[in-house]
Amino acid sequence: MGRLDGKVAIVTGGASGIGQRIAEVFVEEGARVLVADVDGDGIGRMIGRLGHNHTDGAQVDVRDEEAVRRMVEQAVRRFGRLDVAVNNAGVGGFSPIQSYALADWDRVIGISLTGTFLCAKHEAGQMIAQGGGGSIINIASLNAIQPAEGFAAYCAAKAGVVGLTKVAALELGRHRIRVNAIGPGLIHTPAVAPMLAIPGLEEAFVHEAPLGRAGEPDDVARLALWLASDESALMTGQALYLDGGASLNRYPELFPRFGVE
Repeated sequence: MGRLDGKVAIVTGGASGIGQRIAEVFVEEGARVLVADVDGDGIGRMIGRLGHNHTDGAQVDVRDEEAVRRMVEQAVRRFGRLDVAVNNAGVGGFSPIQSYALADWDRVIGISLTGTFLCAKHEAGQMIAQGGGGSIINIASLNAIQPAEGFAAYCAAKAGVVGLTKVAALELGRHRIRVNAIGPGLIHTPAVAPMLAIPGLEEAFVHEAPLGRAGEPDDVARLALWLASDESALMTGQALYLDGGASLNRYPELFPRFGVE
């Protein structure tokens, strides 16, 4: 018996990093999962590894509302319903505010915040239409509450994800749809590997975490599993920061390490 037996899930950004591990754990626990990502080859590798009986894939830019709508329809067409959605797709950027290009700002906000909104909108619509409730899990960040130099767009987007999560939980509770956010701290993923290649930077992050380590995608996946399962039936409207306690301290200074004055 798996903890998600009989449930159908969508995981955006599901072809690598945190999303990949969430999709894997969900399948291990009995769910059928639609893996959504912009990386078509990555989706193919996921389906090949996890099996077509348990997974399907959709190449989706979450800024495209029509593509998001089709993603939800595909999950229902293939697996019959939608019970869980993990809105994980997101990107970062780095620039001082005074030189932050508008196009780069729009890309971060568009994917990380507007994309999360569009996914939640259509996922909730399906869950309401079919009845029976559901669980929507938005991946925010420690940077929703902890500012970082150069992260103006990312911090703004992830703070917005937390605000969106709370409003959605308030509105959707009457339909027995729970909406929560996970705010990871530093997690070892391909997306952050270039930043962590800067000498001493990972050690600086770990120094600020009372537990003394960075996280792994599996750490996030296990919390997502709990939020997706019936074990968290009374949990909604919460942002759970999974950061080794880093939010208790401060974010490392980044400008000196990137040569910004």
